[in-house]
Amino acid sequence: MGYLKTIINQYKWIIIGVISSCILLIFYFLSESDQDYYRDDIERAVEVDSVIAMLDKLPSGKYESVGYDKVAQYYDGQKESYEKLLTYLNDRVSRDNTEYGIASLYVGHGLVSLSEGEMDSVVFYIQEAEKIMPLGNNRCSYFELIAMYHLTRGDLKMSKTYLNKGLEEAIRHRDVVKRRFFLNKLGSICFNESLYGAASKYFLEVYSTYPSGKGAPAELIGNIISVKIVEGNYQEAEVFWKKNEDLLAGARDRYSRQLVLINRIELNLHLGRMEETAALMSQLPDSIVLSNLRIHHLANRLNYAKEKSPKSALTLLRKRLDWIMGDYFGAVTRLTPFLIQSINEESGLLEADSLESWKNRSLEQFEENPMASSNHYQLLSAIYHKQDNKMLEAYESLLISNDYKDKYHLLDDSVKRADFTAKKDFESMKTKQYAFEKEMLQQKKINGYLAGTYGSVVLTLFLLVLFLWARQTAKKKELDWAQMQLHVQVEEKEFLQKEKELNARIIGLSELVMEKSLELSKKLKLLNTSNSPEIETLRKELEALGRVETTSRPQIADSKLKEQGDIMEQYPQLKAMNLTEKRIFILSVDGYKSKDIAAIVGVSPQYIHNVRSKIRKVLGVDNSVHWESFKDKRPQG
Repeated sequence: MGYLKTIINQYKWIIIGVISSCILLIFYFLSESDQDYYRDDIERAVEVDSVIAMLDKLPSGKYESVGYDKVAQYYDGQKESYEKLLTYLNDRVSRDNTEYGIASLYVGHGLVSLSEGEMDSVVFYIQEAEKIMPLGNNRCSYFELIAMYHLTRGDLKMSKTYLNKGLEEAIRHRDVVKRRFFLNKLGSICFNESLYGAASKYFLEVYSTYPSGKGAPAELIGNIISVKIVEGNYQEAEVFWKKNEDLLAGARDRYSRQLVLINRIELNLHLGRMEETAALMSQLPDSIVLSNLRIHHLANRLNYAKEKSPKSALTLLRKRLDWIMGDYFGAVTRLTPFLIQSINEESGLLEADSLESWKNRSLEQFEENPMASSNHYQLLSAIYHKQDNKMLEAYESLLISNDYKDKYHLLDDSVKRADFTAKKDFESMKTKQYAFEKEMLQQKKINGYLAGTYGSVVLTLFLLVLFLWARQTAKKKELDWAQMQLHVQVEEKEFLQKEKELNARIIGLSELVMEKSLELSKKLKLLNTSNSPEIETLRKELEALGRVETTSRPQIADSKLKEQGDIMEQYPQLKAMNLTEKRIFILSVDGYKSKDIAAIVGVSPQYIHNVRSKIRKVLGVDNSVHWESFKDKRPQG
């Protein structure tokens, strides 16, 4: 296990990295979402290069739909950006050559053709996209194209059908941007159909998709306030206004700024704030009011004039006849009391033929709104009544107006029922949304459990492989260590054998020297006839050399080992030394010089020096420690 710890410690950063990767992988699966967060960023982007850079990061199946949506946005007023983005998308779609990409290309061309009013081309692109559009991909833009095509043709029923299909698709793919689009369009249709309860629910649902206190566009907030004003909920409108005051103040596009300002003026009029109303009106000169907001603005101006200077209303209305002509349907729904008053006060201000001509230009809207038709015939009656020879026409027009008013009152109940039905449809949509989100949450949990299981298995297998590899490495190192020890033992055995042979040779030579010295001594004794002192001295030295006997043998060291063995017990590190080394140690401790030890043990003085150095290294002492001091460290008996 010691080797395993060493291996783990050596590769700890690799192990930590792998484990961290596994954990991150598990968290990725746990937090995985199909939400298309990138849509918000691309929708907000203005520069085409930024859009292309973001689209580049998206894979096939993601970039096509949002890319062609952006192309349609660029078409009006940003031709260079439109052409650059369209070229990029067409090139990439051609390169990828996927069914979804080609279908999205057809949808993109269809949206552009729709903005150009080329309805036949729109039908062609819808049919071509339908042939190859895969069911599994996000088809929100496809349903948007069909819904807007029917809305342009005035077929509200079919338009709402495809808007609801698109809404379901947006919920399924968690496409927040498209979900907002479909909800907003459904709310607008309900508002135009006077289904204010349903319109309010749709607009508020769109509002709820934005983070609290930020993000919601001013136009949406303005629409919600408009619904509350139409319903007569002025205090609610005021509270909602204050809640979103910062967002409304930050309105960027011209339409949103004017809508916000006009709504504020109308709300102040209903709440009796005349001074603030006058200040706001001064910020919006008639010359800059957008065409689709003019009647709304003129109604506010007339209501203000009615309170402050009733006589100025006729002058103001006379100046804005071109606005009434441009949006006659809006005029008869919001300005009828002022128009009748003006007709009664000034003959010839409006002519019956002109009113009929203006009505025919918006015939479909009048057919769907009996109150607007009633107001139209009421205006005709007032015009005819001013002419003595037209009293019969005045009477007939008044009868028709009353008939339409009766129809409206009958229709009012059906409108309420339709509004109730529309609200039920909205609740049904919410129920489907909750069910789908619950299903997605459950699927996410299952995916999380699977990811956790797979991650645990992978991590376990990795650790198992790491353990087996470490154990195999440890075994290999143990085997290498054992082989090295065996090799050392073999070398030591060979060394001991050589040392034994050398000692035997030295002893043999010593015996030979002793034998020869004694033999020479005897010969010198026989030759010493002249009693020469030099010869006698030489002979005695040879006899002394021959009498060395055991004192010149290694056995003297062995006897020292037996006598002073307790010194050896104090130094267990020396147990691994061979016999010659032990002899050298004990003789060194006993005070013998290197030359004497060499003579006793039968080795060279250099060998004595090497062994002593080895012993000092094993014991961890330097040359400052004398050998005799080891004897003093023995425990006293």
